[in-house]
Amino acid sequence: MPTTRAVTSGNPALSTAVVETYLAPSRTVTTPATMTVGGTAMKTLVLLAVLIAGGAWGWASATEPVAVDLGSGYGNTTVTIPGGFWLASFGALFVGIFAAMNPQRAGILGIIYAALQGYCLGAISAAYEAQTEGIVGAAVVATVAVFVVALFLYLTRIIKPTRKLAFGVTAGIGGLCLLYLFVGVMRLFDWGWLYSDQFQAIGAIVSLIAVVLAALALTLDFATIETGTDTGAPKLMEWYSAWGLMVTLIWLYITLLRLLAFLARER
Repeated sequence: MPTTRAVTSGNPALSTAVVETYLAPSRTVTTPATMTVGGTAMKTLVLLAVLIAGGAWGWASATEPVAVDLGSGYGNTTVTIPGGFWLASFGALFVGIFAAMNPQRAGILGIIYAALQGYCLGAISAAYEAQTEGIVGAAVVATVAVFVVALFLYLTRIIKPTRKLAFGVTAGIGGLCLLYLFVGVMRLFDWGWLYSDQFQAIGAIVSLIAVVLAALALTLDFATIETGTDTGAPKLMEWYSAWGLMVTLIWLYITLLRLLAFLARER
């Protein structure tokens, strides 16, 4: 009989109340269909496929060929944020909030969220690629690499998911959010210092810390999925957990994209 562990989740996208209600070891299962690791993996792939499709749409909407051939790479295109970018951004935010609170609808809401967020990521990625050719491919490879390393650390129990770790990750994410909010407010008053060498170095360090936090958050996501499988959580938690894992991967990708951009500027 599998040994169950305390439910731990540092993913801010997943409601703590929902996770503890459906994944608690003491829960009595009344439905024949229960959560499995394989089922969660398949649903994660479905969401990622929708995310990639949305990304292709956003990329195509943000880029436009120029009339004159300026050479290889993205000198031949102009990149502009598409008109639907902010609508998709706010739409993804509200859909994400609804998905976090409604695990029964995590399937359809997760697919909608993936499409909207993919559209935004595609436009953002096109802008980064226009500044540094090859950076998007590097960020994708780095995201896969960090995912594999995090999975290895979890399976070998080199990193053990605990409530203290979950608290630390959650606190770290909260601190980053406050820092990003502070920088956003400062941008309203003075743009010059944001392009200084000191700020670029600090930005690279903060992005590196964010990558570490995202990797630790992945191990907590793995623990949540395994706990749900061990305790016989209902089948609907596969979509919910898959959506939460996708949210972490999106955050990891964006963070790596920013880190690579900072490093490219320093060169």
